[in-house]
Amino acid sequence: MQRRHFIVRSTALSLATLPGTQALAQVSCPPPPTTTTPSPGTGGIDVVAQIKALRIPTGPYTGGYEIAPNGRLNWYFTQLGLLPIVQFLGAADLDTYIRVYLDLYLKNLSAAATIDDVHFPYGRANTSVFTKVLSDSDDAYAATFLSLAVRYVRASGNWTWWEANKARIKTVAYRNLALAVKRNGLISVFQAPRSETNSIGYLMDNCENYRGLRDLAGLLRERSEISDANYYDQIATNVATAMGNVIYNTAGRAFTPSDADPLPTKTFYPGTTCQVYAQAFGVHELSRFFDPAWNYLNAQSPQWEDGRYDPYPWAILGFAAAMRGQRSQAVAKQTAVEKLFTANRGLVTINELGFYQRTKSLLVGTAAV
Repeated sequence: MQRRHFIVRSTALSLATLPGTQALAQVSCPPPPTTTTPSPGTGGIDVVAQIKALRIPTGPYTGGYEIAPNGRLNWYFTQLGLLPIVQFLGAADLDTYIRVYLDLYLKNLSAAATIDDVHFPYGRANTSVFTKVLSDSDDAYAATFLSLAVRYVRASGNWTWWEANKARIKTVAYRNLALAVKRNGLISVFQAPRSETNSIGYLMDNCENYRGLRDLAGLLRERSEISDANYYDQIATNVATAMGNVIYNTAGRAFTPSDADPLPTKTFYPGTTCQVYAQAFGVHELSRFFDPAWNYLNAQSPQWEDGRYDPYPWAILGFAAAMRGQRSQAVAKQTAVEKLFTANRGLVTINELGFYQRTKSLLVGTAAV
């Protein structure tokens, strides 16, 4: 199967044709509540306001988020969108926009600690009508949830919530990440039984998995849970080693998209876009590969910053550029995202907003991206 970004992203394109659903670009959202907390930067898209406006206000999934106006609830995309706005929320907003979401996620876990996405055929017109949709990964959903839970607790200081939920949070990590480690050290995209037909270890997923494991281990260590901290840190170390040994191709001087790909590919997705993930998610053990992977992206997909290769903006590429000090490329990508946001709101999904904000935070010197 193709890596999940296109599987999920294609749903935004088809929303306009669903019965009872307006075209995404024509949907207006109610104005979000105001906040007096630190500004997420000046100019461009107000990401905090836009993500607040995507919060589902009614029905059994109140507190979840649409990927775009009148879109489905995709937990993975939501977490990538929420992570960079945590630092801009005050105490009340942290509770409303983050804690309630985390509780909703935990409430909807299966017995195996997996979770289904949710499709609303009538959008906000009737959020009580929905269908469950199989997630397109188990591992990255879990990993980004771990990162968000850790960031929420650090920002809020709500240790009561942490103590009440840490056992289930550890179960999410154990079932979806620890038990899904393959013989080559990478983490499978799915648990059994879905792993029986797709046990691929994706580069993008495993970079996210690494970050979630490191975030969890760091918090556990601070809480003096040393044994569990060491356990999850070791898995993260093994994942990084496996990505270097199995997925990085020395001859091609680039990453392959997965352990099922023998060579780097030249397609924009996933072949060149995947090159920035190790740097974007802070896999420092792979830092020796950051430069050649970046060069591969730019050689195979020149002028990627103007959005010519894909209908979606791939804001993570601008974030990687900003991390690397490539300001002109980062700014050009931000401009392209802003233009697309105006022209076709539905294509700038919640995860894209998140990476747009991360880039903005780097460009304006805001901490904690």
